[in-house]
Amino acid sequence: MLKRALIKRVKRGSLAERAGLKKGDEILMINGQNIKDILDYKFLTTDETLCLHVKSKEGRKRLLTIEKDFDEDLGIEFENPLIDGIKRCKNRCIFCFVDQMPKGLRPSLYVKDDDYRLSVLEGTFITLTNLTAEDLNRIVSMRLSPLYISVHATSGAVREFMLKNPAAARIMDDLSFLKENGIFFHCQIVLCPGVNDKEELNRTLKDLISLQPSILSVAVVPVGVTKYRDGLYPLRRFSREEAEEIIDRVESLQRENLGRFGTRLVFLADEFYEIAKREFPSFDSYEDFPQWENGVGMVALLRKQLAKYIESVPAELPKGRRVVIATGVSAFRFLQGALLPLRNIKNLDFEIYPIKNNFFGESVTVAGLITGRDLIDQLKDLGQKDVLLVPEVMLKERKVFLDGFTVSDVERSLGTRVVVVGIDGKDFLEKLTGMNLGVKP
Repeated sequence: MLKRALIKRVKRGSLAERAGLKKGDEILMINGQNIKDILDYKFLTTDETLCLHVKSKEGRKRLLTIEKDFDEDLGIEFENPLIDGIKRCKNRCIFCFVDQMPKGLRPSLYVKDDDYRLSVLEGTFITLTNLTAEDLNRIVSMRLSPLYISVHATSGAVREFMLKNPAAARIMDDLSFLKENGIFFHCQIVLCPGVNDKEELNRTLKDLISLQPSILSVAVVPVGVTKYRDGLYPLRRFSREEAEEIIDRVESLQRENLGRFGTRLVFLADEFYEIAKREFPSFDSYEDFPQWENGVGMVALLRKQLAKYIESVPAELPKGRRVVIATGVSAFRFLQGALLPLRNIKNLDFEIYPIKNNFFGESVTVAGLITGRDLIDQLKDLGQKDVLLVPEVMLKERKVFLDGFTVSDVERSLGTRVVVVGIDGKDFLEKLTGMNLGVKP
């Protein structure tokens, strides 16, 4: 049964608005073709002339013709972003973060998706374990590339153990099929101590490198462990010594890959360098930052952006400004060093607060998992400040924290204006200083 392509929103000034489409309308067909899901919709709307069969929320049917440029977007947002339902995860991964969350959070946080359409459209990682032959053929026929694939291990036995799914064992067959059919992919390895590290990691990286040139990048990230693991497989954080060994191993492989392929191919999450208390790699070490949203190279990118604009900050601000910067424990060391040149700016008083994660447990150190309650509890004695800066990764749609607290809740509790900062050096410095720094060449 086909799902309904119900329109949730029509962008102002868009082709859809000019054609008369409205919220609540349902698109029944495009150029005589049914719409199975969002991929069908995107494929069908690449034509330059579109004939839309539409039904209004009152039930009136009409026919619309839209002339457009090739690939020009209509400006429609659907009630269900995929039009049909999300493909749910069938694995029971020993490291699953969703299983490590307390009850009572917003329902969307407990959804485990494993959908190849979201992978190609939004860059979410999939395991390939729930793909049917029809799905694989569709990926190939529609040239859905690149995909983002969670590998974790290429040993069938190890991967099956980690994902608790017999289908997980066929990973190299699936990846080889994609390669043979011209599909490119990025991969990630969630590294778990004593499970898929050491020699298993060596094997996995060797196998993945053999898939060149179809494999575009590999991210190695440490497992996230919260305090809510009762009854789950025993996992822990990596020690400093283990992190150092992993860094040495991967950096050696990067040098080898660079000589052989012209790319490092394998990249480590920033968190490994923080655990090891090592200097973060240079900006150039991450090449084109293929997996920065996976926490790989974010420090180097932000450091580069800060260095670009920090010289534009005047030696004295027009008036006094008192700022609190909230961040995760893992980013504290970096921010201290990166913002050191600003300590001498007259009329600028700022403090960086590493927020301990009492909600999930202190082993969770990234800024993106800080809650509103932890902010309030740990900053309640900060005194009178002009502004509190929080990174946008802490919030859903820049408004709501993981525990349901809103930006307004935090402002009321602390009596301080909260300003959300993007992961962007220029935006950070402008909101820190309250000034427009202009455009650097």
